[in-house]
Amino acid sequence: MKLSEGEPLKSADDGKRFVLYLAVLPGYRTACIELLREKLGTDLGVFSGPYQLDRSVKTGIPNSLYTSVRDRSILGRVMIQTGHFRSVFHADTAILDLNPRSLTAWALLLARRGRRRRTLLWGHLHPRAGRQSSTARVRRWMRSLADGTVLYGYDSVTPAGEEVPGQPVWVAPNSLYRRDDMGSVGLDQVDAGAPRAIYVGRLVASKKVDLAIKALADPVLSETGLCLDIVGDGVDSDRLRRLAGELGVQDRVSFHGGVTNPDDLKKLYSRAVCSLSPGYAGLSLTQSLGFGVPVVVADDEPHAPEIELVTLGGVHFFPANSATGMASVMAQLAQDVLRQPRDEIATKVMNAYSAEAMAGGLADAFLGRSQSLNADGWPIG
Repeated sequence: MKLSEGEPLKSADDGKRFVLYLAVLPGYRTACIELLREKLGTDLGVFSGPYQLDRSVKTGIPNSLYTSVRDRSILGRVMIQTGHFRSVFHADTAILDLNPRSLTAWALLLARRGRRRRTLLWGHLHPRAGRQSSTARVRRWMRSLADGTVLYGYDSVTPAGEEVPGQPVWVAPNSLYRRDDMGSVGLDQVDAGAPRAIYVGRLVASKKVDLAIKALADPVLSETGLCLDIVGDGVDSDRLRRLAGELGVQDRVSFHGGVTNPDDLKKLYSRAVCSLSPGYAGLSLTQSLGFGVPVVVADDEPHAPEIELVTLGGVHFFPANSATGMASVMAQLAQDVLRQPRDEIATKVMNAYSAEAMAGGLADAFLGRSQSLNADGWPIG
C-alpha cells in the first residue's frame, strides 16, 4: 500500500507535531479528546475512521474534534484505512492502534520506523482471548517495532515491561467522563421496597443480556419484585423483548434505548441497587463504579482490562452463565443496599478512571513525560 494512495484534500488536522490515527473514536471518547486538544492545542491532529471491524462500534465524537478517513474491511478480518498519510508520516510523534488486524497501522508503523520517527501504539496489551493466544504474540511483535506503548489498564504496566523490556509505557485508562460528571449517586433515590437493577451497554450476543432477563424470572428475584432497566441499543433488542414476554417478566423490564448524557444516566443509576455485566465486562465497570453503584459480574469471561477495578471494591461475582447464580447475588445486594460504600467507591474511580486521567496519559506519551504511578502501577493521589 502506497502512502499517497487515496490522499484527500488538506484538513485542519494536517501538518501537526502530534497525530492520533485510529480506527474509531466512539462518542464516549468526546471528553478525552476535548481535554487532549486543550493540553496540546494546535499541535495535535486527530484522524479516525467511521467503524471498527465490529460494526456495532462506531465513531461518535463531534465532527469538529477530528478529521475523518476512509476504511474498509477484508472478509471482516483485517482493516485498511486510507487518507492523510502524509500528516502521520511527517508528525514528530504519532500514536496508532495497537491492533494487528489493522494493515494501515502496520504500514505506517514500518514506514515511520524506517525514517526513525517516534511512533507509539495505543490499545489493550492482550486480546480478550488472553496472554497465551496467537494474536497476543503478534501484538508483542508489533510493540517491539514501536517506540512505546499506551495502555488502557494500570495492571497491564508490569506485564508490558516484561514482554518488551526497556520500552516506555504509559496508561490512558479507558474512561468515559470528566471528574465533575462522576461521583456517587447516593442512596436517597433507592427504594429498598421496590428494588431495581440496571444494565447499560450494547445489546449484542457477547454481552449475554438474556441472562439478566432469565435471572429476573428466577424465584429468588420474583419474590423481591426486583425490576430491570436495560439501557442501550443493538441487534438483540427485539429478541430480548420477546424473551421477557416468554418468561412473563415484561412488566418488570424497561427498555430505555441508548442514553449517553451523564446526568440522564445518573438518574437511572441512582434508582439501582446494582448494575449488571452478564457477559464480558469492560467500560460498564468504569461507568457504574464511577457513580458508586456496585456491579454484578460473571466470574469466568474474557473481560477487558477494566476488570482490574475489582481491587477498588464494588465488584461482586456470580458463576458465569448461571441465571440462578446471578439472581442470588442480585438478591443479596438488594437486601444489603443500605450498607453499600458508594461514596468511597466513586472517589477511587474518579481518581483513576476519569477523562482527565485518560487525556493526561496520552499527553504524557506524546511529550515523552513519565507518569506519576505508584509501585503497583496505579496513579498517585
